[in-house]
Amino acid sequence: MPSAFRPLVLSLALLVVLAPGVVMSDWRIEDQSPAQAPDAPFVHERKLVSREGAGGSARQKAIDLVWFHASTHTFAIIDNGPAGATRYSGLAEAMRKNEALAGCNGGFFHPDHSPSGLMVAGEEATGRFGQGGLLSGVLLSSGRRNPYLLRRAEYDAGKYKATDLIQSGPFLVDRGVTVKGLSPENSRRRTFVLHDGGKWFALGLSDAFTLAELGDILAQPGLSPARKVHRALNLDGGTSSGLYLDRGSPGGGIAVEPVKTVRNFVAIVPR
Repeated sequence: MPSAFRPLVLSLALLVVLAPGVVMSDWRIEDQSPAQAPDAPFVHERKLVSREGAGGSARQKAIDLVWFHASTHTFAIIDNGPAGATRYSGLAEAMRKNEALAGCNGGFFHPDHSPSGLMVAGEEATGRFGQGGLLSGVLLSSGRRNPYLLRRAEYDAGKYKATDLIQSGPFLVDRGVTVKGLSPENSRRRTFVLHDGGKWFALGLSDAFTLAELGDILAQPGLSPARKVHRALNLDGGTSSGLYLDRGSPGGGIAVEPVKTVRNFVAIVPR
């Protein structure tokens, strides 16, 4: 190759590497998923994540994912009731009493325990459809029991006829790419919902990460090779975070309770 063309080729190569949407990352992801029966209704994946730093690798942090297929299961929103009249002692009790084998905490709520944005639980609506970054996503089960993870602008009440719905945010991943502008501050435990763009959805719980870190990790192709993350939506985190998978499930299940009382829960239920 003539030397005159080499700087141009190198410049073009650099542009490809640094093009918008291409994630440069040094995350190390180790699969620690438990053994499970091939006919189990859910797929439980556990990942141990670390990152190379100036002083060497940071300690490993865990991410648990509970995947389900939309042909057999969907989302249900369980209302925990207003302040002073809560219905359940915690996440596990809410799941058991509603015959759900898996679930997590739900969306954000105000100090008076009213839900942020719109909540629909068992076809009963509470609150109003809201705006803002923490309400940018819509998780729902339609009148036909199909699960959806939508951008707020994509939601149409007449079209989807939601039986169960919460708003939350921000989006962490969209179209397989980490969403720009996520906060690099406030590392905390987090819960989230995933969609592979097809028929697979998941609820997830992570150890303490910033929103920017978690968005970067969830967009990594090696996180869940069998089910790529197309969209990821943040749910209420920190002391609200919890994840439940029935202890009778292969691999021993999961039982992480929210520290504080939450307004609602997201359950995975049979269609």
